[in-house]
Amino acid sequence: MTEHMMMDAAEPQAIARGLSQQHPGLFLTMVEQAPIAISLTDAEARIIYANPAFCRQTGYALDELLQQNPRLLASKQTPRIIYEDMWRTLHLRQPWRGQLINRRRDGSLFLVEIDITPVINTCGELEHYLAMQRDISTGYALEQRLRNQMTLTEAVLNNIPAAVVVVDEQDQVVMDNLTYKTLCADCGGKELLTELDFSRRKKEFAAGAVVPMVLCGAVRWLRVHCWTLPGVSEEASRYFVDNSLTRTLVVITDHTQQQQQQEQGRLDRLKQHMTTGKLLAAIRDSLDAALIQLNCPINMLAAARRLNGADHSNVALDSAWHEGEEAMARLQRCRPSLDLEHAALWSLHDFFADLRALYHTRYQQGDSLEVTQDSPHLVCFGQRTQILACLSLWLDRTLDLAAGIPEFNLHTQVYAHEEEGWLAFYLCDNVPLRHVQYTHAPNALNAPGKGMELRLIQTLVAHHHGAIELTSPSEGGSCLTLRFPLFASLTGGSK
Repeated sequence: MTEHMMMDAAEPQAIARGLSQQHPGLFLTMVEQAPIAISLTDAEARIIYANPAFCRQTGYALDELLQQNPRLLASKQTPRIIYEDMWRTLHLRQPWRGQLINRRRDGSLFLVEIDITPVINTCGELEHYLAMQRDISTGYALEQRLRNQMTLTEAVLNNIPAAVVVVDEQDQVVMDNLTYKTLCADCGGKELLTELDFSRRKKEFAAGAVVPMVLCGAVRWLRVHCWTLPGVSEEASRYFVDNSLTRTLVVITDHTQQQQQQEQGRLDRLKQHMTTGKLLAAIRDSLDAALIQLNCPINMLAAARRLNGADHSNVALDSAWHEGEEAMARLQRCRPSLDLEHAALWSLHDFFADLRALYHTRYQQGDSLEVTQDSPHLVCFGQRTQILACLSLWLDRTLDLAAGIPEFNLHTQVYAHEEEGWLAFYLCDNVPLRHVQYTHAPNALNAPGKGMELRLIQTLVAHHHGAIELTSPSEGGSCLTLRFPLFASLTGGSK
């Protein structure tokens, strides 16, 4: 019957009258048992009713509250402007909602969220004020604790020298720190993780990969680490289900200085190996020259022995010849090997990158070093360091000669291309030929290459069964051509 009446009723007042007739005292029972604090005042704001929840919340008994103004609960902690706004709204006979800091009977303070509604009778007169309030002190404390923790976390993250960012399961940024924002700004305002291709390279970054990035026009090396974090969904639809979601913590540190130190260390070791190779080539060249010089008198002694007859009665002549032969053998054994590394197939692109790194600081303003290859996939076979030493010797020679010419701008070109099973290097410069001199310096073994670059290059190229050619282009300068075989069967050389 009740349900039928409620369905048929057109006005809420009709429903209320019907319920009151069928269940006398229903609304009073509801208010009395309601968990929310409810109070009722007259038009003069004197309390004429408060439910048990209100009494429990404030600590006052009902008889202590009756005929009292609600300011009994007021504390000096609520700004006056709040009360002014409240009364201005209520005088307009409009509901007001806000937060007040109230005081309990024992003097303790608590924060309430209160709804006050003017009650108007059928004649349009203000009769009562109905107030319903909830103690939100605990919720506010938790909210403030969370806010403090977030503020502290944000302060810590922003003071970390590394970029810290958290992404969701779609790799969208959900939290980042100031350092990460700065890196994004340095990246031209683009999302740094997108520029790093984070989604595709996530497994690589999990191992702490170091990658180059152009930031503010300069190459910087970034080390990227990432870890999986547990997350919680904020969607109401996942309230009753397992709402854990995948989050990823990404930490990005600037590894540029360490990378530069490592690269400089590698280049220093490369220079040392090249110097060793040049030194061995110089020693070998000097011993070869000594062997050639020694071979002439030994041949003369051998001819004299043959003229002396088969009995070899000239003991002094025989002794001199034997000592000469032994000296030749000792010198042969002293000739150092030029095989400082295994011959292998290697990329010319990386080879030229090392050449640029070794020489880019040695060319002054106005000078130029142009290094090109006719294909990015060119390879070379042989001892990489020794072949690099060949190019280094000629570039050193070119720089030394150019330094002795007043107001001269040096232009050097290094070009490589493959031709019928050979890899050819062309080293061209604009140094006038009249300044080219080749001498055998007395300190050649202490400073290999000074004055004997071409001879050392010939030694290293011959060791690879290569070919060398020096020409003078019509436009001036010189052009050194080095050719190396591309096949293992052609490499090697005399030991």
